[in-house]
Amino acid sequence: MKRFVEDMDMLVGETIAMSKMTAGMIERSVRSLMTGDVSLVEDIINDFDRIDRYDSEIEVMVIRILTLYQPTAVDIRTVATVMKCITYLERMAKYSKNIAKATEYLADKPSFEPKKLIGPMGDTAVSMVKLVTQGFEKRSVDGFDRIVDMDNYLDDTMHENLDEIIRFIGENPDSADVCSYYISIIKFLERVGDHACKMAEKVTFMVTGMRTTIS
Repeated sequence: MKRFVEDMDMLVGETIAMSKMTAGMIERSVRSLMTGDVSLVEDIINDFDRIDRYDSEIEVMVIRILTLYQPTAVDIRTVATVMKCITYLERMAKYSKNIAKATEYLADKPSFEPKKLIGPMGDTAVSMVKLVTQGFEKRSVDGFDRIVDMDNYLDDTMHENLDEIIRFIGENPDSADVCSYYISIIKFLERVGDHACKMAEKVTFMVTGMRTTIS
């Protein structure tokens, strides 16, 4: 029983570490883009390699726990939540890596007005991931009611921003290459919000035993 508790604690701890690293990657990738600080890019890309290892290592831990202990009740819900969440975290980390690579590409390109649209979306996406991570760590759904509003903000803002960028390109054809990257980044951040919602659904199930839809 002691070994089972230790293994579960390690599983939860590694998942929290993966989640916090992912939130940090998103935050730094957006900051790097907004400030043009390419010095952050290499660290973000290296962090993705660590996220990839977390994904594989945690999956092995999950299989080991299921095989050896056959957990029940809240423990099996925790294991199932971890298994789902690491997939969402890996995808979010990949979006962060892509934003970092875009920052590197755009470093010697001119900056255009629509760039300012990205910052607020990045702040919201990071807040969502941090909120879900906190819920998983504390085994609480406190504050999860805010996630729907934040996700709606990302969805609505994405469409508004895309319209604004397309109009800007029409008036400034020379901006098309750079602005196409802005469009991709905005879509990445919207997807981060979607994955955070899915994580919130799994954490809610872990904590309460009830399934819910957050979108």
